[in-house]
Amino acid sequence: MEYPLPQFLEIKPKIVGPFTFRQFLYFLAGGLILLYFYFTKPWQTFLLMTVIVMTISAILAFVKVQGYPIPTLIVRAFGFLFKSKIYIWKKGSVPTYSFPQTPSKEPGSRVQMPTIKKTRKSRLQELSKMVEIHQK
Repeated sequence: MEYPLPQFLEIKPKIVGPFTFRQFLYFLAGGLILLYFYFTKPWQTFLLMTVIVMTISAILAFVKVQGYPIPTLIVRAFGFLFKSKIYIWKKGSVPTYSFPQTPSKEPGSRVQMPTIKKTRKSRLQELSKMVEIHQK
C-alpha cells in the first residue's frame, strides 16, 4: 500500500489569520513597543516610531535572503562574531629562486639579469576551464 508524501514541508500553518505564529509574535512585539510610545512620547514621535517599528516588524516577519529568514541570519551573524574562531595556516615549502650572477669580465659593466616570461592567463583560469569542460 502506498502512502502520499507531503510535498510542501516548508509551509508553516497559519495560526492567527494569514500569519504564522512567529510572524504574529513579531507584529505583537512591534505593537507593544508602539503602545509604549503612544502613552509616553509626543504625537509626532509616535508617528515616526510607528513607521520605523512596523517596517522592522514586517522585515523580520516576511523577508528572506537566499531562502533564510532575517532573524536566522541575525542569530548566525552574532554567533559568528562572538564565537571563538580557529585560524589554520600551514606554510608550505616554497622553493627559492635566485638569479645566477655571472662575473663580469669588464670593469664597470652591469650584470644582466635573465628575463622572466609572463603568461597571458593565470593558472587558476586555465584550471577552471578544465573543470568546466570535464563537468559537461
